[in-house]
Amino acid sequence: MTTRLDHAFTAIDAANAHDPNLEDGQPANLLYGQRMTAEQQRLFPQADDVLRIACRGQHVERWTLPRRDYPMNRPGYLAWRQEQGRRHAERIAGIMADAGYDADDIAAARRMLTKQGIKRDPQVQALEDVICFTFIRWYLGDFTAEMPDDKLPRILEKTARKMSAEGRARALAEFDMPEALAGYFLEAEQPRTLTRAVIVSHGQPGDPEPQQAAIEALAAEVARHCPGIEVLGATLAAPDALARTCRSDCVVYPMFMAEGWFTGTELPRRLSAAGAPGAHIMRPFGTDPNLPELLVEKTRQAAEGRGWDLASVTILLAAHGSQRSQASHDITRALADRLAPQVARVVPGFVEQEPFLADAAKGLDRAVSLPLFALRAEHVLDDLPHALDAAGFTGPRLDPIGLAPEVPAMIARSILTELAALK
Repeated sequence: MTTRLDHAFTAIDAANAHDPNLEDGQPANLLYGQRMTAEQQRLFPQADDVLRIACRGQHVERWTLPRRDYPMNRPGYLAWRQEQGRRHAERIAGIMADAGYDADDIAAARRMLTKQGIKRDPQVQALEDVICFTFIRWYLGDFTAEMPDDKLPRILEKTARKMSAEGRARALAEFDMPEALAGYFLEAEQPRTLTRAVIVSHGQPGDPEPQQAAIEALAAEVARHCPGIEVLGATLAAPDALARTCRSDCVVYPMFMAEGWFTGTELPRRLSAAGAPGAHIMRPFGTDPNLPELLVEKTRQAAEGRGWDLASVTILLAAHGSQRSQASHDITRALADRLAPQVARVVPGFVEQEPFLADAAKGLDRAVSLPLFALRAEHVLDDLPHALDAAGFTGPRLDPIGLAPEVPAMIARSILTELAALK
């Protein structure tokens, strides 16, 4: 006799069988759903029909909404993922209705597939545990091989934190994880009061005190906008600054302009050495979603001071650059693309790679120099003015964007949003 569950599974598999993407010679989504069911049967053998259906249909027809249809940045990714969850929930709701399930069961499946109540609703959390086990068992190896090293710490930490305590313990027992990977699952067990944030900058190794004082002053300003949150500042150059301020139940806001090897690999290593291996590292200042709006506003203010219309202005984006890493170059180009529609043009120039700032600044008319630096340090004090002088640049020379008076409130918003998402 065919049951309602059989009917639902057959419909989900029939839909996923049309996936044009193949894995091991099978439609990838069909195989994924079957793997999800296998993990569910091991982890939750007594699961009710709703959890079983949610597991089988968690990626139903996922290929019909390609990731490329959304902007290739974090806001675009989050919007795409949210829409996928909504579409999966709608499709499964229709399948369950056809199979004869009632409104309460369908509503429960919707909650699971849109992740409503994760860490609170046992059924939603059970689905998340199944998802994470399926990812670790079947996809983590290939994913690790394809993903840049600087991206892995954030991804592994988030995977561990999505799981229940029981799920993390079972994952450690079942999977032969390398020590570095297992550490994320162990750290996730640590209590997290999430009432401390630490703003971290590079600092000046030869003279650490002024930059340490500057980051502490910034932290004090940010704290004014974060009631109930202790906000501290630390530079990597100041001896023991990380050890004094960071702990495993805090978030770290990197006051860096670029996201790359340093934020993804070196900063986690230093935090571990400082006794805070579980500290949650946020995306750096240079990728803050509110930064482009602030850059436009500072340009507008400078243009008005000269009597210029914003649409006639050229922005000279002055950035660090590097001969070894493309991170600074890529974030500068991305910001330039975001700013371009609002001004006449955007011209990037770099201190340590082509196009060098002195060359980029030559011959610019109605131009504003906008330094993409977090704080006022050696490059800002010496290299930038020398390059602009050599180019004969006559436009307004703004302070580093990290020193804008609007920045503390902007950082505070990002910290509060991150803390709310982690709790």
